[in-house]
Amino acid sequence: MDELTADFFEQNDHALRSSKIVLRDSLGALAVQILVAREDVAHMDYSKMLHKLYDIIDDLHSAYDSNCPDFGVGRH
Repeated sequence: MDELTADFFEQNDHALRSSKIVLRDSLGALAVQILVAREDVAHMDYSKMLHKLYDIIDDLHSAYDSNCPDFGVGRH
């Protein structure tokens, strides 16, 4: 079996990351989608946009942290 190194996934493109890691790594993209669904970002100034995005990311991190032990329970 291949050793899990920093470049393992680059060297083994057939390998899948755990769902928990993929979820964690997707929180930023999810935050952007939430912001776009909630706000008219085309007419929002960047400062306000960044503050709202930060708040959404903070909320997602809190939700992830509070649910993290449950992710993967009962899955194989």
